Amino acid sequence: MAIYRSAYETCPEVCGNLERPGVALDMPLWVEHAHLDTTVDQLRIEDALNRMEWRGKSLLHVGIGNSRFAQRFAAEVALIDGLTVSRVEVERGHSLRIPNYTVYLLNKYGREFLLTIRNRYDFVIDNNLASYACCKYHFYRMLDNYLWAMKPGGQILTDQRGMDFTVEEKRWTLTYEDLQSLEEKFPIRAAKINDTVFTLVRSPRHEAQSDSP
Repeated sequence: MAIYRSAYETCPEVCGNLERPGVALDMPLWVEHAHLDTTVDQLRIEDALNRMEWRGKSLLHVGIGNSRFAQRFAAEVALIDGLTVSRVEVERGHSLRIPNYTVYLLNKYGREFLLTIRNRYDFVIDNNLASYACCKYHFYRMLDNYLWAMKPGGQILTDQRGMDFTVEEKRWTLTYEDLQSLEEKFPIRAAKINDTVFTLVRSPRHEAQSDSP
């Protein structure tokens, strides 16, 4: 049987930009969505989440856009934290004054994630897992960041439409098979919620790794 190899495996190992990893950080067209409608893939993730046991849970929304996700779910969850690299999105999130909603100007690929985030989450919502990736090192760091911040059994929710989108490098387009292949590198399990929305579930194996000296 042929071994599956993801297209992104041929992308650069390390970009060398440790201070501001990722692409398009200074391009509002790609990172500033505060006053735009919610995307189709984001809505599909929200609808899938709404069919799960989310009430009373802690959520991390990566790429907050117009903050309508928080408006929809915040009233019945323990908390929602939101990450964005757009100051305009931060201002929009703060202006809504949503209880239980905290917004961070924070890069999901960066080292500051571990120094800034204090909560632990049942769900991480990210419809653009690799869309802004610069290299394999920072893509894997993002996943490490998420796993570190997730509770045992926590889930990362994403959507195929968002995985199809890349800002620059088409090799960062992901498939469900790519998510499955991550099981070889990380303590996660890929599963399909429906035809387009997928989940990466944090396995208990991560607990043993985190507690080891």
